[in-house]
Amino acid sequence: MNEDFQKLVCARLRALPKGYSISIGGSQNVTKEEAIEHVNSNDEIGQLLVAVDRHYFDMIKAGKIYEGITD
Repeated sequence: MNEDFQKLVCARLRALPKGYSISIGGSQNVTKEEAIEHVNSNDEIGQLLVAVDRHYFDMIKAGKIYEGITD
C-alpha cells in the first residue's frame, strides 16, 4: 500500500464528523476512529477502505464522477 495514499485516507477519515460510522459490507459498522486504526494497521478492513478511496479518486481523475454535471 502506498504510504502517502494511506495518510490521505486517514486525513479524509479524520475530517468526518464526530460520531460518524462507516458500514462495511452491510454487516459491520466501524467508527471513524476504528476505521483510521484499520487503515494504519493495514488489515483487511483497512485495505478495503483504502481500495474504496482509491477507486473514488481514480473516478475523479478520469472525470467520471462529474460527467453530465459540468457539461
